[in-house]
Amino acid sequence: MSSKFLAIDIKHDLLTAIVFTVDAKAMHIIDQTMVIVADRSFEEVLMELSQKIDCQDASCHIAFEAESFFYRNLLLPFTDTKTIDKILPFELEENTPVKIDRLLIDAMIAREGKQKSQVIAAMIDRDLLATRLVTLQALGIDPETVTISGIPIALRLTHTPDLPADFLLLTLDLQRATFILVRSGHISVIRSLVFDPGLQAGFYVDQDSRSIKTFRPENLESTFHALCIAIQQTLQSVFHAHELAVYLSGPVSALPGTVDRIQAGLGRICKSCTLVSAVPTDMDGLVTWAPRTQGMDASVSLAPGITPVEERPAQEQSTAMDSRVPPFMLIQDEKWLSGIMEDSINLGWQITRNWKGFNFRKEAFATRKSFTDSRTLAFVIVLPLISVVLLSILYLWVDYSKLLKKQNELNAQIHAVFTETLPEITRIVDPLQQLQVKIRETRQTTMDKDGTLPAMTILDILAEISANIPGTLDVRLAHFVVDDNGLRLKGTTDTFNTVDAIKKGLEQSHAFSNVEISAANLDAKSSKIRFELKLTMKGV
Repeated sequence: MSSKFLAIDIKHDLLTAIVFTVDAKAMHIIDQTMVIVADRSFEEVLMELSQKIDCQDASCHIAFEAESFFYRNLLLPFTDTKTIDKILPFELEENTPVKIDRLLIDAMIAREGKQKSQVIAAMIDRDLLATRLVTLQALGIDPETVTISGIPIALRLTHTPDLPADFLLLTLDLQRATFILVRSGHISVIRSLVFDPGLQAGFYVDQDSRSIKTFRPENLESTFHALCIAIQQTLQSVFHAHELAVYLSGPVSALPGTVDRIQAGLGRICKSCTLVSAVPTDMDGLVTWAPRTQGMDASVSLAPGITPVEERPAQEQSTAMDSRVPPFMLIQDEKWLSGIMEDSINLGWQITRNWKGFNFRKEAFATRKSFTDSRTLAFVIVLPLISVVLLSILYLWVDYSKLLKKQNELNAQIHAVFTETLPEITRIVDPLQQLQVKIRETRQTTMDKDGTLPAMTILDILAEISANIPGTLDVRLAHFVVDDNGLRLKGTTDTFNTVDAIKKGLEQSHAFSNVEISAANLDAKSSKIRFELKLTMKGV
């Protein structure tokens, strides 16, 4: 992902954008701008944006105005997000203003139980989204996420400690208002409301004084009164609680008297009414603004959503340095427009903190990886595979070397046994084949006159003797004589008991009918026992 980010908040009447980087817990804003939409086309507004701010080489994220989406609340007997995504088109098919095939759907879980979940679904016309993405991409802007304006501020509040679990967020733009109800810390209802229809009050941004003004201030009371009635009606249809904390954001929220008018208009429903900029911060991050104006070397650090002192009403300045808010410097750059820029700043926070929200870059509108991203992904995938292959080759080579060494040792042992068994053969080519040839030759010497082998050959007798003399005994056979009367063995051993043990062992053989000790004497020179055994073959 790029180290530079671009957050753009696009509304019906106003567009704001910031370019920033992130370092530890600080958001460093390096550029920001505002574009008045008025009656201009989407292409014209974006063209002005691209001229005012550097949109290149940045990870782009966009929020579209809430009125471009349709919203539905559903109760589903599922909790798995993949299952919910599959079932949503069927559940919404009969409750959409247009054919479901024309809409792109995304959803958030408002409340989750063990076997069911309350889901808030948002839908946008596929043609509208496609047209806007084509226009953006023509200017070199390809957003990685597309979300709904107002949602980032709501997510920011839900991730702020010590706030009530149930509250109402009202984003007051110049001609529209967005109604977001949060219950148990989760966004549960989103509605777009008409605000100032027919420009009765005529809110506008005075760029010279960097403030919100109105063409017809005499209509302010009736405008806010109509908005509060619409809010009450919406609340009564979706929420049965009597009191709610109300938070205000958006350009018109900073207009003097807005808080009082909203609180009075909502009556007992409104437990408290507060500007978002006055909400205590969680103090886990800072926004720093480093203006690029020539000749300036100023910077500012603000707690997220906190309005600078010089731009607050006089009655609020006494509490501006509340102990809950990290210290900051006053903004000297006249380009900064507090409150107005709040939507794009909170979109920036959602990006950097990875808060779960809506994202309509999915299905056919999913982002396509660039060559650089693909190459990076290829490295991420291929390098571990190459490492595994190399390690496997190294393991096989080590294993082969061990097996080859073992084979050489066994061959050396085979050659040693072969040399000891057949010392007259000096050239060893294939020990197994040479031994087989020698065995066949030996068998030939034991054939009778008629060319048949006896019942037991010399080799068979030797095998019987070798198998029945225990290997633990110290025995050396010196003479081996076979005649018609049987077999005579002569040799030496260590004790007379060993001679008896040899006799008993040979008696266990089925080849001999009788085993006798013909002689057993002590050799005075070697202190060994010389013995002679007479073995009678069965059938003799």
